[in-house]
Amino acid sequence: MFRRRILALAVSAFLLPATGFAADAQPLYFNANGNAEKSLPFKVLKLALEKSGKQIALTPAPIQYSNSAAQIEAIANGAQLDIVWASASKATSGKLLSVPFPVDGGLLGWRVFLIDGARQAEFDKVKSFEDISKFVALQGAGWADVATLREAGLTVRTGPKKNLYKMTVGGRGDYFARATYEAIAEQKAEVENVPSLAIEKSLVLQYPATTVFYVSKDKPGLRDDIARGLETAFNDGSYRKLFLEDANVKAALTDGNLKTRTVIRIKNPNFPDELASIDPKYWFDPQK
Repeated sequence: MFRRRILALAVSAFLLPATGFAADAQPLYFNANGNAEKSLPFKVLKLALEKSGKQIALTPAPIQYSNSAAQIEAIANGAQLDIVWASASKATSGKLLSVPFPVDGGLLGWRVFLIDGARQAEFDKVKSFEDISKFVALQGAGWADVATLREAGLTVRTGPKKNLYKMTVGGRGDYFARATYEAIAEQKAEVENVPSLAIEKSLVLQYPATTVFYVSKDKPGLRDDIARGLETAFNDGSYRKLFLEDANVKAALTDGNLKTRTVIRIKNPNFPDELASIDPKYWFDPQK
């Protein structure tokens, strides 16, 4: 415990000068596990705070959490953690306050398929939801996307994530839908072990999904400060510049060929109502 607190203080000392705020600025405790500071949400949050007009310093929380679910519960239960970035869901919005801004512009909901490359010709014939509904989707057991796809009327088979790539080419399913940047990275990582694993070339499944910031329901002022900073960053162009410079966004737009794909749209019954009404200008459309 002592070593963990020393580490948190060391990381805090590293991060605080980057905010440009005085040492007595109000701390905003976040989960610093992994490479959090290199992620798009962290960079967007830092930008929003700079634009908020408030002196708020990003500070690693005293206790670090291994996943977003643990962070959500910690904030809801009053732990010394102020913010989490997570996939928007009705369940999380029931526990915390969402900042109504799609951090990734909604790119999370643009799903391309990992398939057996030898079957590309079959997918070239797909032009509609009715066509794709004849295929079997693969997803991880317990993933929220399972309910989204099934509610839309698609057949879904589940399994452990590590097995899904071989299941895709082994006839256990027809396609494994992933966020575009995930599909690109995973195909490169898995193709040596699964040689016929390929990214499908002609389709994209789209539904409302995005990463958002969540804070405690006891802190509406913090939610409003972050929202104000995001609005300013969006309007002055600094958010868009940061967004387009992100490595995952670049991969999705450059290697994902989203402009030319046939879009199949479905609803997401798990998407929170307060986020469904976000101004359309905030959603990024890669086909425009």
